[in-house]
Amino acid sequence: MKLKNVLIFAFVCAVFLSSVSLNAQRWEQVGNKGDWANTVDIVATGGFLYSIEKDGTLFQTDRNGNYKQIGEKGLFDNADLLVALDNDVWTLEDGSLYQNSPSKGVWRQVGKPGDWKNTEGMVGLNGKLYSIETDGTLYETSKDGTWRQIGNEGEFTHAVMLEAMDDHLWTVEKGTLFKSNMKTLRWQQVGNAGDWEETVAMVADGGFLWSVEADGTLFKTDKNGNYQQVGEKGLLSAVTHIVAMNNTLYVVENGTLYRTKG
Repeated sequence: MKLKNVLIFAFVCAVFLSSVSLNAQRWEQVGNKGDWANTVDIVATGGFLYSIEKDGTLFQTDRNGNYKQIGEKGLFDNADLLVALDNDVWTLEDGSLYQNSPSKGVWRQVGKPGDWKNTEGMVGLNGKLYSIETDGTLYETSKDGTWRQIGNEGEFTHAVMLEAMDDHLWTVEKGTLFKSNMKTLRWQQVGNAGDWEETVAMVADGGFLWSVEADGTLFKTDKNGNYQQVGEKGLLSAVTHIVAMNNTLYVVENGTLYRTKG
């Protein structure tokens, strides 16, 4: 499984959503039906969702579904990765890193061109960007574009998913969940070995990991690895995107945005 595909497209599964309560989990439509039909990636930061459409246009959406275009139409048509960090949207384009500040209308290249050409996945944590390259090596990048290797070369070779939460990086490796402390540079297994074998996507928010299994079942896991099923088994089966913000999980199904409280 390619980490970049997991992070960009999150997963291919769907949700049977309505305004009724399913196992104490209530879903509601956000905005108009079909508004998200052309969306290819979504991140959340600063109380907004930021999404890129097929033609490379960036949009900002508030919690009520009101959206506006950010920048010129098609400005992000070369974006390979979209990452949120401290109210800014960071992109990788043709192996180079860019910082985009929607509130200021500022867009700039950071670091040297091509420095991130081998990046498979990236997340933001505590003011820095953490990325895993194709050989499984982890890097930490500051906002000025300077970077350093973290740990041994190839240490994250088996990571298929990457998230940031609670001062840690969280990865799924060979079906098992791990967390890595970026301050002490130590990692540890969380929960039981193999618990995450069927997981196809995860996002972090509010001290919990939301994850979806291959059969479309949604789970919520705390920092100690204790998990519970959310909603009916197989509730998610054709959703194309998943993102979490402010204790709320957002999903896109058939081009429409839905949300549920954590």
